[in-house]
Amino acid sequence: MIKKAAFILAFFLFLPLTASAEMKVRESGGMLYVENATVKETEELFAKYGYTRFLALHDGAYPAIFLKTLPTDFQNIKSQKYRNELFIRILTPLALKINEEISNERQTLLRIERHFLKNGTLSEQDTRKLEELALKYDFFTRGKGTERIALQLKNLKLRIEAVPPSIFVAAAAMESNWGFSRVANVANSLYKEKVWYTDEGLEPLENKEDGYRFKIFDSLIEGMRSYALTFNSNINYEPVWNARDGLIKRRGFGIGEGIAYALAAASNLPNYIGILDYTTAFYDLLALDMGQLKKGLQKQ
Repeated sequence: MIKKAAFILAFFLFLPLTASAEMKVRESGGMLYVENATVKETEELFAKYGYTRFLALHDGAYPAIFLKTLPTDFQNIKSQKYRNELFIRILTPLALKINEEISNERQTLLRIERHFLKNGTLSEQDTRKLEELALKYDFFTRGKGTERIALQLKNLKLRIEAVPPSIFVAAAAMESNWGFSRVANVANSLYKEKVWYTDEGLEPLENKEDGYRFKIFDSLIEGMRSYALTFNSNINYEPVWNARDGLIKRRGFGIGEGIAYALAAASNLPNYIGILDYTTAFYDLLALDMGQLKKGLQKQ
């Protein structure tokens, strides 16, 4: 009887673990949100919507399929070529989604600017929103009144701009060893973002006395969103903002190749720019910069 009871208890204790490992797919607004997918399940889902190539599809659009984490058995992939190409396919829709969010913020900023230029002042609501954006993107000024508003608008227009998907993907590949790093798999952190002097976060295996841990994210997109915010708010990236702004003014759009040289201070990895350029060119990642999300998914 005791053995039977123990077996039943073990059975029910195992059930939640088994259930939690099943793939979950939720559709909302023409987009799919996926959890706990294996490599095979990811491929089947991608194929269902015609997403079988890692470069832009025939219409330059990518299906809005967002994986919460890398596939549960991602590290079991033997082929480096296949692993890397799947990594690109997983991250590209996430990068495009984040850029849509940034674009929406930029449109809000430009609307506020138009109102200010027309009326010379802002409503209480727009003033509050402008202050929120300045705080989020880490721009501080001691200016007051219209001088303050003008400085905020000028500087935020430089910061609130899309991050080229080619840089999103290439930087993630370099920092996470194409998703094979412990930090990427345990903390969903593709860029090794650090938090200092705290017990929160993932403890590094080396340099444990240096006072940092790796920030833990609930999902891949949260980690990528945090990277984008750092990219657009940390003053060390100012050369990148200026390069991006100049490129957009000349060409009407920004691509990773045109601003990669300005990323020299973005990582502690040796020869960061050289490896970034090589990764981008080898996988033709600049094609991602012309991509867009395709919502209202249609099965093939």
